[in-house]
Amino acid sequence: MREKKEFNFAQRWIDELSRKNQSPSVLKSQVFTWIIGSLLLLGVVGSTPWLWEYKVRRDIRLVEDKISNLREIANQVNELKALKTKAEGQEQLQSLMQNSTHDPAPILDKLKSILPVGSIVNSFSLQENTVTLSISVPTPVDVARLWTSLRDSGMFQMVDMPTVLLQDQAQTLNFNLTLK
Repeated sequence: MREKKEFNFAQRWIDELSRKNQSPSVLKSQVFTWIIGSLLLLGVVGSTPWLWEYKVRRDIRLVEDKISNLREIANQVNELKALKTKAEGQEQLQSLMQNSTHDPAPILDKLKSILPVGSIVNSFSLQENTVTLSISVPTPVDVARLWTSLRDSGMFQMVDMPTVLLQDQAQTLNFNLTLK
């Protein structure tokens, strides 16, 4: 097909003017679109450090929460280990008491190991669950050490201290202790 040419020069001139007038508006809209797109891209790129910082803070908070949960678990595990150790000590003491109902030597050996330095066991007797002791200590400080070592040994239910002299001299203390 052949193209029909317009010989109306006035019409061609008006069409040409309208094309020239339209192209700046198209160009303006394209520039405006590019400017908006560039600003949005700049905004996204510009906010990336803050978004990253927010993500890092949130991750740190999550890790700290997990660590605090693990600390609680670790504390419970440590308490459990301490209780197991204490229970094993009590079981050993109980087996020691059962084995030594006729022979008090193991209890006396354990008792000698917890006495302060310089303390002397004058007398010792074991009747079922009751231990009767007479111990000589050189100073009042050793009396306090004796009392704490007997109390913390885990062998006796309650340790009552008899009357003590505060003078710097050797003392003999008599105890009636009940085994656990």
